[in-house]
Amino acid sequence: MSSFTDCLLIVGLTTALSVAGLFLVRKKFTRQQFESCHEVGGFLLSVVGTLYAILVGLIVVNSQGKVDAASQMAVSEANMLSNIYHLSSTFKEPAKSRIHKHIYDYANAAVSQDWSRVEEGLEKEATIPAYQGLWTEITHYVPKDDNESQCYSTMLGNIQELSGARKYRMVAARGGLSPVLWSVLIAGGAMIILFTYFFFVESFVAQAIMTAFVAVFLSLNVYLIFICQNPYRPELGAKEAGFGFSFTPNWFKDRPEVTHIESNLPQKTDESKSRTEPKQ
Repeated sequence: MSSFTDCLLIVGLTTALSVAGLFLVRKKFTRQQFESCHEVGGFLLSVVGTLYAILVGLIVVNSQGKVDAASQMAVSEANMLSNIYHLSSTFKEPAKSRIHKHIYDYANAAVSQDWSRVEEGLEKEATIPAYQGLWTEITHYVPKDDNESQCYSTMLGNIQELSGARKYRMVAARGGLSPVLWSVLIAGGAMIILFTYFFFVESFVAQAIMTAFVAVFLSLNVYLIFICQNPYRPELGAKEAGFGFSFTPNWFKDRPEVTHIESNLPQKTDESKSRTEPKQ
């Protein structure tokens, strides 16, 4: 589902149930019963609200940290591909061309297949053949001189960082909040809404609006935590950080060398040659 549909479902359903519950409670109990709970209910609501705010704050911070880490890993994955591509240009053929091809295949598969699936919380590893080929080519290459040795050493560190970023992308989309934390989060929000029923306002419409505001605010926090469980959702922008519109696999596609013409002067025609030739 889209983010708008998720938000509408979570917020709308929570608000509707909260107002419906208030209506049923107002029908069941009298005004005197409500007013007798005002003093104690106010203190208890403060305690429950404070504890719930701490819980939600910790979960939101953790979820946002997950999104930030996903963006950083996406940037690292794209940057390491670029680094390996340029460093391998110092290698001799045919190793250089093979490494470039694996990088191009990796980038193309990541953009066209892997990222489109990971945004939906699914797993698709079309980059596996290119990734394995890249490791094979690099680990089997023997540097020929000092320049290649230095580039090779740096490249080994880059491909390890590429592996770490790729591993994070594979795992983070499938790791979410535990069912225990979801149960506590939803139960805490429900208890806060129930506490609002213990107060009596002369106008039912006014109390319903206030209860709806509380329900909307709580459900928006739940929605925020829900979408952050998959840090690669399109609206969170993790892909754009590394593999966004400015990234294209064509960067890593080798092009044939262009032979330059030594002279751009127009060649003389037969007529002009005859004019310049000295007369016998």
